[in-house]
Amino acid sequence: MRDMTRHSRCVEECTRTRIPSTPRLASPDFGNGTPFEELSVTTLSFPQAPVADWLKVGRERSSRRSYDGTPVDATAIAAIEQFAHTFHPSDVARTVLLRQASPRIFTGIVGSYGKVSGAPSALVFIGTVGAPGVDECVGYTGEAAVLEATRLGMDSCWLGGTLNAARVTDAVKLKSGERVFGISPLGYATSRTSFAERTIFGHTSPGPKPRKFAEETAPGFDSWPPWARAGVEAARLAPSALNRQPWRFSYAQGRITVAHEGSDAYKKVSKRLDCGIAMLHFELGARHAGVSGHWELLSTGSDVASFVLD
Repeated sequence: MRDMTRHSRCVEECTRTRIPSTPRLASPDFGNGTPFEELSVTTLSFPQAPVADWLKVGRERSSRRSYDGTPVDATAIAAIEQFAHTFHPSDVARTVLLRQASPRIFTGIVGSYGKVSGAPSALVFIGTVGAPGVDECVGYTGEAAVLEATRLGMDSCWLGGTLNAARVTDAVKLKSGERVFGISPLGYATSRTSFAERTIFGHTSPGPKPRKFAEETAPGFDSWPPWARAGVEAARLAPSALNRQPWRFSYAQGRITVAHEGSDAYKKVSKRLDCGIAMLHFELGARHAGVSGHWELLSTGSDVASFVLD
């Protein structure tokens, strides 16, 4: 039987602090022919958030595909729904909660050996096709919802590369020009890993996947200021497609730039989306180290964004 005490306690503690909504810009009417390139998404940052809590659950979280079918606590599901509805750092990405996720939306994901089972709910990560910076914005926005769900006691798993988007699209209301970039099951994971999870993740008990050393993703890391090193260490824990960890950080003139390694040929999940996830984790680490800043989005080659101190 599931120990619901942990989840009840987490919900009680976590819902004391409400994350304020970020004012949203007026959305262009794409149906009336507004070109995507007119969208002025140039920066990313979040106003206030439980930084220490998100860092903690980011260190402890592991991706899970097997769930026990227990419906998510009513207070927790309402809290994550409100968060998804109000957390909008950009106008080109959003997260939607499916309170009741049909098993059908998970069917066919990476074949039968990698199926998701028993998840009662789901997060859906949506973006505006062709909008500048959409991939990194989806990653950044979606990962915030994943961390908040984890803080509220739920388990999750980013899915995108082999997602049957058509089935998910049938379950959500997309605006003109939008598509589903990814999805995460949401619920309470089984106490033991399934055969599918052992096959995919390569270990018999839940836990974080292997991570690259800081020097691999941030050459010269040892000589950087403390806030930048803290950001890199936090970003090391970010999830990515196939655990490829494609982000590369550089430091110059007081700012951090993140780029993706190599080509972005695997278009099912852009490396820029992975970098967007890592950007959120980096920002958490930097903020916890005592600085605040924002991301300036870039579109030159493999460069994704620069973190600039406020």
